[in-house]
Amino acid sequence: MKPMLVTTLAVIATAVAGGALAQGASYLGRYDGGWSGGGSVKVEQLPTATNVNCDVEGTRSGETAFALQGTCRSMLIMSREIGAKLKIDPASGRYSGTYTGSASGPAKLVGSRRGDTLDLQVTWGRVIYDDNKARMLIRNTGNDTFRMQVIEKIEGADVTVSDLSFQRG
Repeated sequence: MKPMLVTTLAVIATAVAGGALAQGASYLGRYDGGWSGGGSVKVEQLPTATNVNCDVEGTRSGETAFALQGTCRSMLIMSREIGAKLKIDPASGRYSGTYTGSASGPAKLVGSRRGDTLDLQVTWGRVIYDDNKARMLIRNTGNDTFRMQVIEKIEGADVTVSDLSFQRG
């Protein structure tokens, strides 16, 4: 009886992991292709947020990894490469990867998906504002738009320092 129970549990675990992988792959597919948009970015050295225009390209590497790579520009004065490379662990549903675009250098990303939103902890390469941590939310409802926000703790309050919206095309 025990070998049958173990076999049954193994089949169930495989089915659940396969279902999570299929859901993850479907979600990651929402980011495929070209995107344009923009929004506001607060730069540590400036007193107010700066408006930016951005173009990014979403590509997948198999069913468990994707990347968003592109450029944001502000008034023809500033141009910065931005990107996020993420992998999903099908067993745990955890996402991990790297964000580029900060003056502090590449940042580590770790988190999970809740519905249509990736909720990621950012660990910057150096202290920015009060510490080297932030939160990144990437929300894609599947309607050819997505939004990426970075929230920092500044003097004890949550402050959205980057708020970018994108449309496919």
